[in-house]
Amino acid sequence: MSEVSTNWQRVINLTEGQAMVVTDLHGDWDAYQRYRDAFFQLRALGQADVLIFDGDMIHASAPADQDKSIEIVQDLIKLKKELGDNLIYVLGNHELPHIYSITLQKGDELFTPRFEFAMGDKREEVVALFDSLPFYVRTPGGVAICHAGASTALGETNGIERLFNFSHQTVLTRTREQITPEERPSLVRAMRKMHGRTYNEMARKWFAVSGLDDPRYDDFLVGTLATSDPDFELLWPAMFSRNEKEYGNNSYQVLLTTMLHALSHNFERQSVLVTGHIDCQGGHKVVNRQQLRLASAKHALPREAGLYLLFNVRERFETAADLVPNLRSVFRN
Repeated sequence: MSEVSTNWQRVINLTEGQAMVVTDLHGDWDAYQRYRDAFFQLRALGQADVLIFDGDMIHASAPADQDKSIEIVQDLIKLKKELGDNLIYVLGNHELPHIYSITLQKGDELFTPRFEFAMGDKREEVVALFDSLPFYVRTPGGVAICHAGASTALGETNGIERLFNFSHQTVLTRTREQITPEERPSLVRAMRKMHGRTYNEMARKWFAVSGLDDPRYDDFLVGTLATSDPDFELLWPAMFSRNEKEYGNNSYQVLLTTMLHALSHNFERQSVLVTGHIDCQGGHKVVNRQQLRLASAKHALPREAGLYLLFNVRERFETAADLVPNLRSVFRN
């Protein structure tokens, strides 16, 4: 049984059952099918109740014909109708840009345009799904789950309440209302200067906008300005945290302890954080004793070392190492 926290809109309380956690499939249809089918097999045996996809289900670093991001998301929408609260999809940093109509790039690889075009007439449904996704899951046994890891976000003024009750639409509406007709031309010119191409070209080629009369024509402008909103600046490190690689082991331990303490409020004590987001040799890594970093496909080195986590949400786990025996593979017999 899962439910949205009565206090926090972006936190799920998962209170009963066996949970299967899968991370970062990034448009890999083969891996997605393996994990989905494994869940239904375990469910039929009474060994799994809840399937958790821990973000970044989209954006393959592969040729277009191998990127099945939209197929995965459409299948997830169908699965949600079938499984209801027994399917939990956590927001990842790769889903985030499509809520705001902004780009996501790593090196020379621009991830977002392909998925923007792939959404087609399903865009409203897909973006509504992304907009609704929780950021955190917590369990009575002390295992909390999020996509990227602990960050500096909770140290900001009212950071806990602002992040755990986050509203993307409030940020976008607030930003849109601040753009006056007088300011708009200069803002568009600034974006042209920033990117080295016309706004019209960017809107068409990056966001599948049909033209000036498209209702989404200004979305890239609004989303870009929204990234300077104080609440969005709180969200960014929560979704893109590089953990100990960014903050160092000692400082990251403080952030990790703060995160687990915040998630314990009005609930059972949270002692372990399960995340994805970062490459793992062999499919998993224990970080600072209190974090289990999991890689199910894309971030597993090699890919076939990918793992999922299966655990009883009411069983008490005190350290990340306690969860390691619960890791399993769909790539090995």
